[in-house]
Amino acid sequence: MADPGTPAQLTRKEFKLFRELIYAEAGISMSEAKFQLVESRLQKRLRKLQLNSFSRYYDFLQNEDRNGEERLQMINALTTNKTDFFRENHHFEYMREELLPSIEAQARETGHYKLRIWSAACSTGEEPYTLAMTLLEYFGAAKAAQWDIRILASDVDTDVLANAEQGVYHEDKADEIPADLRKRYFRKEVRGKDTVWVAGPELKQLIAFRRINFIESPWPINTSFDIIFCRNVMIYFDEPTQDRLVSRFAEQLVPEGHLFIGHSESIMRIEGVYRPLGKTIYRLNPGKGATSARSLSKAAQPPSPTPSTGLRRSTGAGLAASSGGTARERLRQRIDSQASTQSFSTGTMGKGPDASHAIIVGEIKASSSPCKVSTVVGSCIAVCLYDPIAHVGGMNHFMLPANKSDDRVCASYGVHAMELLINEIMKLGGDRRKLVAKVFGGGNVLKSSGCSLDIGGRNANFAMQFLDTDCIPIVSKDVGGRHGRQVQFLTHTGQAFVRPVKQMAEIEAEMATVKQREEKPVAEPAGCYGSVELF
Repeated sequence: MADPGTPAQLTRKEFKLFRELIYAEAGISMSEAKFQLVESRLQKRLRKLQLNSFSRYYDFLQNEDRNGEERLQMINALTTNKTDFFRENHHFEYMREELLPSIEAQARETGHYKLRIWSAACSTGEEPYTLAMTLLEYFGAAKAAQWDIRILASDVDTDVLANAEQGVYHEDKADEIPADLRKRYFRKEVRGKDTVWVAGPELKQLIAFRRINFIESPWPINTSFDIIFCRNVMIYFDEPTQDRLVSRFAEQLVPEGHLFIGHSESIMRIEGVYRPLGKTIYRLNPGKGATSARSLSKAAQPPSPTPSTGLRRSTGAGLAASSGGTARERLRQRIDSQASTQSFSTGTMGKGPDASHAIIVGEIKASSSPCKVSTVVGSCIAVCLYDPIAHVGGMNHFMLPANKSDDRVCASYGVHAMELLINEIMKLGGDRRKLVAKVFGGGNVLKSSGCSLDIGGRNANFAMQFLDTDCIPIVSKDVGGRHGRQVQFLTHTGQAFVRPVKQMAEIEAEMATVKQREEKPVAEPAGCYGSVELF
């Protein structure tokens, strides 16, 4: 057992081992000048674990840290977390004076009021809270409420992320915030002998915190960003890692999106991807990056008419025009008929043509008036979303997470179906920030047909990850198992009812369809609409 009075000494050989380990785990390059830093910071971990040498600690990390928890603690110990509110303030001035007016003008042209920002090395949270204050000051509270604004704040250090999410700052740190903004967006509290300032809900509701390790692939992100801040972190990486990171940022930006880096950093080795604007601000060159809906005209966005091969919005109209549509309508009618004969206690339903509605794979249905939405799922997923304040809700039904061979928007795929349902609810007066979710399906029903892929598990995992990324809480779920499910959802109350279905023709048809799509792409999936922004 180590003697607390005689800390272990790090040898050069051990230093080399830890340099290689931290590089492999987090991409951080430790020069010889960091020898004493590594020694002093890791000595704390040795004392915590009661280990008497660095070689013993290294062996523990390699052979005994089965869940990776101590590797996280090692990364936390070795990362530097120096940050301030309004650090390099010229970046936020550029946002207020140049970038946000341009984004707002483009939104007025397209009618697309969505803004995504990534604070990619947020440390203890000063940067994302500064971004949130900058946005609220520019738009004003009333106008900001009309926008769909989200800030992703990430870091590799789980300790600083926990502090960032709490949003509690000692008075000396809060002094960096202009007094009027501090008064407007923070509340002052006395905790014991300390005076602290706590970030208010208007800031916190804009921000989602998540651990992201830059060297991992893929990143757990389901959106493209208008703005990425990655400041004063690339200096800890070697040049090959920096170049890979900057190239991956380009893949996460919308066309002509902006990247902000630290004052001592440069990305000029990456030719043809970014255009320098000065003061370590870069704009993605045309033709680079992800697809942006804001760059589309209104005419390019999803149309209202009902297509013949599936629906984005399930309306039940115009389906008899094709044999495929007729088959889909017969299936929908069977689901609706079965739902109406069940003993579920669904309360008082509204009257009229929209009182009861069935959807099938590749469809969504949202309503601001009383409506019972029904479906049957096997390996597919049905996600029910509800705004309890506006009393607006809806359901989607998707069969696979995504189709990488086809860029068109199609509600048969989860990455599209989720965003389409959210957008539809928002059009009906719902607030994305108020949504709660219920998730059903993902059954392992395909093995009986000889398919070895766990499609249901993939679908369920995708839905959970998407909702977690978008900070939509899951208040109820029934997923997995070896059976199908019949689901009913009341859009005006948020109530959902589910019962197992062991043998249904609809599930067999779904199984065959999923298997076909796994084997080869379908030329014209149900409900496809060209390029539209997805979250």
